[in-house]
Amino acid sequence: MRLQEKMRELIERYYQDCTKQDSMLSRDLQNLQHDFAEEFKRYAPDEIINADFSTYTAYTHGLASGGIRLKLEDPLERYKTREWLSKSFFEWFPKYRFLESYRLDEYQSLDQELSLINDWRARLIELIDLKDKQEKRR
Repeated sequence: MRLQEKMRELIERYYQDCTKQDSMLSRDLQNLQHDFAEEFKRYAPDEIINADFSTYTAYTHGLASGGIRLKLEDPLERYKTREWLSKSFFEWFPKYRFLESYRLDEYQSLDQELSLINDWRARLIELIDLKDKQEKRR
C-alpha cells in the first residue's frame, strides 16, 4: 500500500476511534491516584498523573490526526519521532513505573486509552518505516 493511502487510512481510523472515546478517563485517573495514594506519595509526590497522561496521549493523538505528515519529510524528524513513539507511558514518565506491576483493567477508560495509544504508536511507526523504505529505494 502506498504511503499516502496508508496515511489517509490511519487518519480516517483515528477520527472514528476518537468519537468512541469515553469521558470517564479523567475520573479513572483520579481514582487511580486515590487508590494508590501511598505509592504516589512515595514515588511521585506532588504529581498529578492527569497532566502527564494528557501530555503523553496528546503527542500520539497529534501525530495520528495528521501531524505525522510533517515529521515524515525529514529523516532526522522521523528518527526522533520513532524514538518517542517506541516509548510507553512508563518510559516517558518513569516516576509512575510503580504502577506497571498492577493490573489496571479495572480502570476501564484508562485501559482502553492505553490500548488505543499503543495501537496508534504501532501504526505511526509503520508509516515511518514505510517512508524510510521509500527513501532507500530512491
